[in-house]
Amino acid sequence: MRALVFALLLAVASPLAAQPATADAVPAAEAAFQNGLASYRQGEYAEAVRLFTRAADEYGYNERTTAATFMAAKAAYADGAFERAVSAATRLVTQYPESRYADPARQLLATAAQAGRAEPFDLGIVLPVGGPDGYLGQALFNGVRIAVDEHNQRGDGRPVRMVFRDSRGTGDGARAAVEAVIGQGVEAIVGPLFSDEAGPAGAAAEAAGVALLAPLATDGVVSEGRRFVFQANPTFPARGRAMARYATGRLGLDRLGVASQRGTYGADMAAAFAVEARRLGATVAFEKTLADEDAWADLDREVGATPLQSVDAVYLPVTGRDAPRFAADALRALDALNRSPRPLGNTEWEGLSSSTARASRLGAVFTQDFFVAPGTADAFGRRYREIAGIGQDRLALMGYDLARFVMAQMDVEGPIGDAIRTATRFDGLGHRFRFEGGQVNEALFVLGFREGQAVLLE
Repeated sequence: MRALVFALLLAVASPLAAQPATADAVPAAEAAFQNGLASYRQGEYAEAVRLFTRAADEYGYNERTTAATFMAAKAAYADGAFERAVSAATRLVTQYPESRYADPARQLLATAAQAGRAEPFDLGIVLPVGGPDGYLGQALFNGVRIAVDEHNQRGDGRPVRMVFRDSRGTGDGARAAVEAVIGQGVEAIVGPLFSDEAGPAGAAAEAAGVALLAPLATDGVVSEGRRFVFQANPTFPARGRAMARYATGRLGLDRLGVASQRGTYGADMAAAFAVEARRLGATVAFEKTLADEDAWADLDREVGATPLQSVDAVYLPVTGRDAPRFAADALRALDALNRSPRPLGNTEWEGLSSSTARASRLGAVFTQDFFVAPGTADAFGRRYREIAGIGQDRLALMGYDLARFVMAQMDVEGPIGDAIRTATRFDGLGHRFRFEGGQVNEALFVLGFREGQAVLLE
């Protein structure tokens, strides 16, 4: 605390130093600076500080001195080394007050000093660095990083420090990474990516009583029977339940039917839909299991025209590479009936192309786990391109939204796991989170077809 206050006083009171009029280009300094940028972009902040400091200090005053000093302060701040950030920023504003980096350094100085007075929230991040999923881990990490940077720059609540470990894309690697970040005192963990990693990683988090949020895992076994492991990506049964709630609650439908293909994820969604619909008081008149994908085109004969015409709506969760074609086949079969029930679908229904007019006429609605309203992610996209050099993708938005959700719970009184489990619905740029007192995210969007276009309904 005293060191931070002293640094601020020094920055204000010290006489302005004369900045050299010229600066030489030093190849070694340039190389250190560029390597520092690469480390910074990859989230290796301690290494970035070392490289930026080297570029600024070891080669005399050069073309990169002021930029490197400012970036050393930024990297130290991102690493949670607030006193070091204050030191580097103070050096810049006192020695090079005419630098174009002096004003942003003054802003960083005030923010770092404030952060140094509060106890940081340590957020563990466990994602793959290399291998076939390395680029996915990088995209998600970049999203987390942008969310953390925004939070820290605002100076609201506790500052957040990121503690990163490589999951290596394996179950054993993910477990070891989780144990490592727990050993460093993290209070919550984002990652790893998929179910095969998240299962072993979750076991380690559960044993330590540290909240872990798996961003993409869909296998319910990841969080089953656990209180500290959460699945941000709704499981297939959760998707079925969400549609049942919408059909009975929002649409007021009380006589429903279900059809799904045997041995698919659609069958899991269908079973959960039927259970939830009955729990909510609706009648499920039939649950038809289709033998193969060709049966979708014969839905009227497979189920029977009379049963189909006796219900208000029929839930038709389709999955697989050709899922939109199966949905189109089912729509044609329903459209041939004298009285067509309302089609209820799942995420894959958004892939409909030539059948959108029919879907609109029949009033088809479907659940979706990802939706970005026009214009809402533009600022994020610009920031993402600055650090990644490419446009944003869905994984980047998942990292951003999930990190913001976690940070929204970190100042709630009591264990953060309880806060996550009981939090009201959180609406991110592209995702929703609400755990309904459990371990699996139950919040989805609902879209419907109107005049041939899929539009957001809820």
